[in-house]
Amino acid sequence: MKINLIASLICFLLICATNIFAQQPENGFELYEKGEYQKAAEVLQKAVTTNEKDRKSWLYLGMTYIKLDNKKEAVKSFEKADKINFKQSEIDKTTFKIISKPRANYTDEARRNSVSGTIKLAVEFGADGEIKEIFPFKKLPYGLTENTVESVRKIKFEPASKDGKAVSYITIVSYSFTIY
Repeated sequence: MKINLIASLICFLLICATNIFAQQPENGFELYEKGEYQKAAEVLQKAVTTNEKDRKSWLYLGMTYIKLDNKKEAVKSFEKADKINFKQSEIDKTTFKIISKPRANYTDEARRNSVSGTIKLAVEFGADGEIKEIFPFKKLPYGLTENTVESVRKIKFEPASKDGKAVSYITIVSYSFTIY
């Protein structure tokens, strides 16, 4: 009799726990999409602590920090994401395609000062086909970063899709400048 009572109690608790978890958002990505940035930051921070090679979580954590106006932590997150091999880190089957990526103009002042290097920007490509957020986390001087941001605004892309539904997509876009 006691065993049946204990088994029933365990089943009841498992059912209650399942219902509680089913009502909560699945992960930090969903919280980000809902605009619940503080909660998203907490969940995503746990995700990257658990798996330091989770590029997608680092990218979303960085963009979450942008929304929370914490640029210092955003830069750290984007730098971590940038060091992770993209192909090894992408587990989900999200499709995304850039159709055209306009060149960024080299400024006369940058040319006079022989500036070369790479600008890296975290970009949120919206499900609606619009660019939602641009954050340069590796910059160059003399107007190159500003010109690059303007070029990124003009990128044409096919929105990412997952399971046949358009979704937002965050990734890193790079522009290199060299003096010959």
